[in-house]
Amino acid sequence: MDVDHLKPAAVLFDLDGTLADSFEGIRHALNAALREEGLSEYDLGWVHAHVGRGAPALVRDAVGGEADDALVRAVGGRFGAHYRASFLDLTPALPGAREVLAYVAWRTGGKVAVVSNKYEDLSRAWLRHVGLEEHVAVVVGPDTYGVRKPDPGAVLPVLRGFGVAAGDALVVGDMDVDVATGLEVGAPVVGVQADPAAARDLLAAGATAVLPALGALPGWLEDNGAGWRYHSPGIPEGGR
Repeated sequence: MDVDHLKPAAVLFDLDGTLADSFEGIRHALNAALREEGLSEYDLGWVHAHVGRGAPALVRDAVGGEADDALVRAVGGRFGAHYRASFLDLTPALPGAREVLAYVAWRTGGKVAVVSNKYEDLSRAWLRHVGLEEHVAVVVGPDTYGVRKPDPGAVLPVLRGFGVAAGDALVVGDMDVDVATGLEVGAPVVGVQADPAAARDLLAAGATAVLPALGALPGWLEDNGAGWRYHSPGIPEGGR
């Protein structure tokens, strides 16, 4: 397998909503924390609309911008405890995650990363729990380099470690923060988004393409990546 002229030469995946169906686990922990503080709970749609920027921003949104810092810290602490206790059982992998990661790791020679605004140890624990850890070379959270997406500092060290220029990499994610992350460093972005309105928003934000499901990524790479089709002996069973 010749990967010397492959483009993208590395793929950086978001986690929540891209590889992991994380929303029910987040909702469960957040509502438990809010309930214990006597605050109103939120439905799954609200959670979908407010995740992506990290737990502190999610908790601040849930408590309200006018809430005092002590209450925000209290809810944040309760949320973190509930989430750590329950998220593995409430966070299945999205359909196709295993096949897509295996395929992309095989084709890029292992240059696959997960870059999330979830803490690194939680992302690693989830990847290990669902059996995807072997396909991911690098895992980054906001605590890894001290910054959150879309700060370029979340992804530039990954690219340097891979020896891949930003323009030769690909960011894959489901939210505008993922698009912004790619644009900040000059990497193309493929969105994964089943909701038509959200997909249009990702395209308007600057995504190169938006796919309706993660499992469509190998086919997109075969059709749009340089070298993915013509220098490949074939896709492993289940990879498309």
